[in-house]
Amino acid sequence: MKRKETVYRGVEYEEAMRVVQAQKYERAERRHFTNGASAKAVFGSGVYLVSNPVVAAQYAICHAETIGDKAVVLKQEVDVPGLLQLDERFGENELRREALRYRHSHEELEQRVANMEHQEWLEWTGDEVRAYLLACGYRGIRYRITPDLTYYVCYEPDAQIKAISILSVLEL
Repeated sequence: MKRKETVYRGVEYEEAMRVVQAQKYERAERRHFTNGASAKAVFGSGVYLVSNPVVAAQYAICHAETIGDKAVVLKQEVDVPGLLQLDERFGENELRREALRYRHSHEELEQRVANMEHQEWLEWTGDEVRAYLLACGYRGIRYRITPDLTYYVCYEPDAQIKAISILSVLEL
């Protein structure tokens, strides 16, 4: 595997200008949009990137609609060493189960499920996955969804993401 891969992230125009100038991201992924969509951050707080610029454009539009701005697809390089490799054989559900079993008893998990709303459960389990992976020495995730789409989650984005530039600007 290569040491760096080209990846994309969709954001609104104002944020894109600040990110390109600073060469670092201002916020993690968890966010709710005005159109009802949300970036759920199922792997915990971090910077989420994708291998496909079309998918990044869809995220960019959601971000831009939130504040009535233009949408921007940012291109950057990500360091892949230290990323846990997920795929169709060992994916999101298997990782979540492993992380929760490592950190909690079956009884504690049942109690938490009974006392949490679905969205709260997703956010909590995402944080648990992040804590588990960091404890195991990982810096994030590289999750191959299909041959055309891989998700990347960077828990140390300032050290992992370099050469941020604008790929495209979309008018809404």
